Amino acid sequence: MILVKFENENIRLQAVDLWHEAFGDSAEYINFFLDTHGSCTCLAYEENGKLCSMLFLIDGTLCGKSAYYLFAAATFKSERGKGCMAKLLEKAKNYAVQNGRAYIVLVPAEPSLFDYYLRFGYKTCFYAKRQGINEEFELDKSMCFVWDKAHEEYIKAESEKFGAAIYEKSGMLFSVYGENEIKVPVKTADEKYRYGMALSLDKDVSHKNFYIGLTLDG
Repeated sequence: MILVKFENENIRLQAVDLWHEAFGDSAEYINFFLDTHGSCTCLAYEENGKLCSMLFLIDGTLCGKSAYYLFAAATFKSERGKGCMAKLLEKAKNYAVQNGRAYIVLVPAEPSLFDYYLRFGYKTCFYAKRQGINEEFELDKSMCFVWDKAHEEYIKAESEKFGAAIYEKSGMLFSVYGENEIKVPVKTADEKYRYGMALSLDKDVSHKNFYIGLTLDG
């Protein structure tokens, strides 16, 4: 079984504690993710052997170029306000460059974080709205963040184990919200539709209106 890759396996127990503190998920769910996902790396910021901040990078592509999806970025409450996450985001950027990625994309957990990530070069370039599954919408897959197969397999396994609804159309997976809503791309770069951000690590690639269909916030 391929596990999530930790820089230091000794931080795994601390990572579970931090994930639970930050997001409230059960140990069962967190360990399922860590034990089952086959294409994900945990980057950590530590001081004196103690985990302060962490984030996860999941493989995918955007505009045909290798990219990472940044997920579950968190800092222990006791360590906040010390610049730990700022140092870790810089570490993630360098890690992505070293591994030949053209983008890092993310979905801020709350509106205030759009301004936070803007400080580190991330730009809002994913706009989406919720609508019914059966309603028509346009989807240009060349402009979508496309997960690698390991992540798609994980999502399907998670859906089966925990009952998280997913929807598939045109070769893309979507998170399902409520009874039958999904997030679909909109062309208008309006603040009320802002959804995700991207950091471009390739000077030859300009920011456009990209799209992430399925995320881990469903």
